[in-house]
Amino acid sequence: MSVPAPRVLYSYSHAATGFAARLTGRQAAHLAAERSVLAVVPDATLQLHTTLTPSFLGLSASSGLIPASNGATDVVIGVMDTGVYPIDRASFAADPTSLPPGKFRGSCVSAPSFNASAYCNGKLVGAKAFYEGYELELGRPINETEELRSPLDTNGHGTHTAFTAAGSAVADAALYGYAKGKTVGMAPGARIASYKVCWKYGCMTSDILAAFDEAIADGVDVISASLGSTGSAEPFDMDSIAVGAFSAVRKGILVSASAGNSGPGESTARNVAPWLLTVGASTVNRRFAADVVLGNGDTFPGASFYAGPPLGATKIPLVYGRTVGSKTCEAGKLNASLVAGKIVLCDPGVNFEQGDTVKLAGGVGAIFTSAKELGELALGSPQIIPATAVTLRFRNT
Repeated sequence: MSVPAPRVLYSYSHAATGFAARLTGRQAAHLAAERSVLAVVPDATLQLHTTLTPSFLGLSASSGLIPASNGATDVVIGVMDTGVYPIDRASFAADPTSLPPGKFRGSCVSAPSFNASAYCNGKLVGAKAFYEGYELELGRPINETEELRSPLDTNGHGTHTAFTAAGSAVADAALYGYAKGKTVGMAPGARIASYKVCWKYGCMTSDILAAFDEAIADGVDVISASLGSTGSAEPFDMDSIAVGAFSAVRKGILVSASAGNSGPGESTARNVAPWLLTVGASTVNRRFAADVVLGNGDTFPGASFYAGPPLGATKIPLVYGRTVGSKTCEAGKLNASLVAGKIVLCDPGVNFEQGDTVKLAGGVGAIFTSAKELGELALGSPQIIPATAVTLRFRNT
């Protein structure tokens, strides 16, 4: 059986001193035994971790931090994520006369699916894709019928995080008619450089470190990385985000990284190296109320993003998913004869799929109980049938 020849994927000169390569286990062990080699680290797959928020945080376009900093127009934020989708997006529009800060040395790289000259401007000043490690892990080139081998975002996560950081103001924004208002990024004058490191099946650490290397060389001011490990935390010197961030911080670049989606519990936060700005999610003072009212008059607070016609005032029977085929309302497992014309209570599952499942089984509405980890938070989601999310306490009543 032939052994694949070693192949260098990346050479790092800013984020680390080293390289990423395809090696056999024996070759890696031989390299690790060399006294001049500090460490050999296996490539690993990491995963991805409102209009009201600026006012909730006290940010104003007319006073305070935003005008005092001129909206951070001299700042470039490097966003490491799933890329960016700027096509026909007012949130990535820029003044035609607005030029990138002179210190920024990056660029937008064209590809068959990404027209850099059309998509980039004074707002989106950089766009690059890193996939060598990902394709090696796949064992084949990227299938462009599934995802695009370019900076263009086919997931949405990267576009979301880039806008949250530095999106231009957009009037009358709403989600299915909810939360209508002006939406704007936290630093609306800042420029965005997108580094696509995450793909359909994850984000390879070799690609992430290559993006750190490029972002440092490009001269970004801030790096934002909403990604990380989902398993046990690695030692800092074995963690590509911690290593890349350390080099970036030494160059005066602020690195902001997500704490992850795990918890509650000890040791569930990620990206906790002391030189990182570790960011966790929080709540705001707004709720999209869609309460559940039982036949006996008992009312339970709920939340919903359903935008279609209401059920009306008629009382409708309520059944529990467990008694009609599946407590989590899994696809294909609900008994249509027991569900038809009823509202189904579903235990925590994939909310975006549960509503479809209930509808296919003939249900007219759904109630989703939120996961225990969410505590008193009822997390609503867009649905095709009348549906609301409640806390786990509702099911136990």
